[in-house]
Amino acid sequence: MKLKLMAGAALALVSGMAAAQSSVTVYGNLDVGVLTRNHAPVGSASTTMANGGISPSVWGFRGSEDLGGGLKANFNLEGHFYVDTGVSDPRLFRRQSNIGLSGGFGTVTLGNMYSPAILAFAATDPRGLRENFSGLYSWAYNSGALTTGNNGNNDVGVFLQNAIAYSNTIGPVGVAASYSISETKGAVYSLGATYAGPVSLSAAYQSTNIPNTSDRMSSIYTVGAGYTMGAFTGKLNYLRGLNKDVNLVETSKVDMFGLGIDWKTASNNTVIAAAYFGKDKDHSSDKTNTFILSDEYALSKRTTLYGQLVYAKANAGATLLTTVTAGGTTLDTNTGLLNVGIKHSF
Repeated sequence: MKLKLMAGAALALVSGMAAAQSSVTVYGNLDVGVLTRNHAPVGSASTTMANGGISPSVWGFRGSEDLGGGLKANFNLEGHFYVDTGVSDPRLFRRQSNIGLSGGFGTVTLGNMYSPAILAFAATDPRGLRENFSGLYSWAYNSGALTTGNNGNNDVGVFLQNAIAYSNTIGPVGVAASYSISETKGAVYSLGATYAGPVSLSAAYQSTNIPNTSDRMSSIYTVGAGYTMGAFTGKLNYLRGLNKDVNLVETSKVDMFGLGIDWKTASNNTVIAAAYFGKDKDHSSDKTNTFILSDEYALSKRTTLYGQLVYAKANAGATLLTTVTAGGTTLDTNTGLLNVGIKHSF
């Protein structure tokens, strides 16, 4: 009898474990290289160690628990650091700290997370939002950070705090939306939609309110398309960024056009050629044109060597609003940049 009871208890325990299986993954990315330029923004030529040539250096934990019936609980914790010095961001999980549920209805997530809009934008950005020399910077710099400043829920337009998000994928169509609860920081609205196939499409919108008001401080929207034919993928994207000051006076109206081609020369090698043209329609002297040629060679599934050659022409009145380069480039001159580095994922 005791053996039967023990066997029954063991079976109950095993079945309970099977009904609620969980998994946790530790992951990360390290990316560092050398960046040299003929004209530094302040001073002459410079050579520096550069973090995040094509990807951010991050570490994190993500996991899920199978709750049965197709329902899962999910979480993600993610922070970033600098490989050259080992210094971490003061906020431990600045990039992500969220939890949610997913199932046949889609996914609902609460907490600190990537903006659904920028994730949609990434689908048709000519350089897939590489960590430098990409539409990532036109997005971040036009998110309000350079005018009235980010509200407490909007971290450079990329990470949203106090957010409630919903996402779902139906066949080739992906949709996502989030709302950052205002509290005393200011609400943020973010929407993104994508279509995946030989022809890819994306549309995104994000707006940020001035803290403690319902007044809109900044808004960004983008539309883009891509097409794959054999070893070639072409992408075209348009971004409009609008910013206002605390008196609701428009301070900038930026148009950024980006186009590029990916050429998969081998199964482990990709050449990317891209161009970005940025202009602030409210300030005609604020204009920057940037051209990028890069090569990424995968030594393995986890390790990639890369080289990036950049030419940028910033007008005398150019600001960060029209650049796609971290920190911008020297005004009223032709700037050449060369970045060579290595990325490893784990």
